Amino acid sequence: MRIEVSPSGRAGCRGCKVAIAKGILRFAESYVMPGADQQAFRYWHLECAAKKLGSSLQDALAAYEGEVPEREALEALIRSAPKKTGRDRPLPHADRAPTGRAKCMQCAAQLEKGAWRVAVEREVDAGAFMTRGPGYLHPRCLAAWASEQPSALGDDLIERLLRNTEPTDAERDELLTLLAPD
Repeated sequence: MRIEVSPSGRAGCRGCKVAIAKGILRFAESYVMPGADQQAFRYWHLECAAKKLGSSLQDALAAYEGEVPEREALEALIRSAPKKTGRDRPLPHADRAPTGRAKCMQCAAQLEKGAWRVAVEREVDAGAFMTRGPGYLHPRCLAAWASEQPSALGDDLIERLLRNTEPTDAERDELLTLLAPD
C-alpha cells in the first residue's frame, strides 16, 4: 500500500471507475492475484480510498514523505467513513464472532458466538488454486499461532491488530488482557 504520482491517465479508480489523471496522487493497493501467486496493484483516487479503505490510506499517508493536497479533508473523510465490519477490515483485526460455527485455527475449539476472535490472513485451498482469506483464532491462541508461522508477521502484530480493530478504551483493555498467552 502506497501513495504515488500517477504516471499516465490509463488506470481506472477501483472506487468510482473513472480514470486517474496523469500527474495526480493515487493510492496503490497491493493484492495477490488468485491462481498466479503474483503481487499486483489496484489504484484509487485518494478521496475514493478514504471512503472505502480508510485505515490502509491512513497508514500510507503517514509513510508518504511528499506534499498531499487537501490532506486535512482526506483525514476528515477517513474519520467520517462508516466503521468497517468483519470482512471489510484489513487483517489482522479482532471482532466478535457473529455465529458459533468457526473453529480456532490453533486449538481447534469452537469460537463461541459473541466472543472475541482474531482474524488473520491464511491460505485457502480452492481446488484448482490457492487463495488467501481470513482465518480465526481465540485471542489467547494468537501468540502460539504466530510463533509457528514461517512468514514473519512482524513485531508490531498486536499494534496492527488494535489499529485495524479500532476498539474503544474498554474494549482495548479487554483485548489486551485476552491476548496475553496463558
